[in-house]
Amino acid sequence: MRPPTPFLASALLLVLACNDPGSPATTEGSGSTSSASSSSSSGVETRGDSTTAAVDTTAGTGAATSTTGTSTSGLDGSSGSTSTGSAESTSTGDGPVNGCADGEREAFEDELLYPGIAGCSGGWSVPGVVVNNPFCGRAGGDDGINPTGRGCSVEDLCSAGWHVCASRTEVMAAGVASCNEVAFGGAFYATRQSGQGMDTCANNGVNDVFGCGDLGHALIVGCAPLNRSTANGCVALPDPWSCNTSLTQEAEFLLKEGPEFGGVLCCAD
Repeated sequence: MRPPTPFLASALLLVLACNDPGSPATTEGSGSTSSASSSSSSGVETRGDSTTAAVDTTAGTGAATSTTGTSTSGLDGSSGSTSTGSAESTSTGDGPVNGCADGEREAFEDELLYPGIAGCSGGWSVPGVVVNNPFCGRAGGDDGINPTGRGCSVEDLCSAGWHVCASRTEVMAAGVASCNEVAFGGAFYATRQSGQGMDTCANNGVNDVFGCGDLGHALIVGCAPLNRSTANGCVALPDPWSCNTSLTQEAEFLLKEGPEFGGVLCCAD
């Protein structure tokens, strides 16, 4: 039998090679190409999605949300803080101040008509209207926790930011034209105004104590708008008013160990 021709041998080898699944050339070519294509496709899209997501999260939604959130929070916080401060300022700073330590006026009660002066009832045991310091933490006043004023001075009847009116001129400056035009309900309200005797107001001296009321000595001189005084030894005033028997130094000895029949006039600082 004649051996196969070269052409037939070559064709037979080609057929065997095509049908061999382990052919390095075919497998590597196809597999490598497919794998590369798959890897390339998957890698590009994955990296694309990942990159896009990172960009969106960081520069888009995240940054914008964070900025907006912070900005909104800051504005809300500022607005809330400002509003609270404004409310507090309005409620405590702009409202009328009473003037009496116990929060209750007994004379010159209209705070709009008399914003700078108040009649405050109560007692005190530290003698004298010349004292200008509180002794019991401003706990005085007939409506307070210490109505008899034990351990208190005249100053303890006035609230913080107020003081016992120093003179007739200060009472006039507070808007009082005449104490005769005001109702006091059977009481006397002392000031620090005194004199040198003869029922006359003066810029110095400690003889007599003058004030406003419908109780006390009425025949006084040069004291307008004040209309009443203690008179010598407080004889014109009932208990619990007392001058410790002094006839010439009432301003240094005047005390009142009970809440009845008045107190002092307080003027705003």
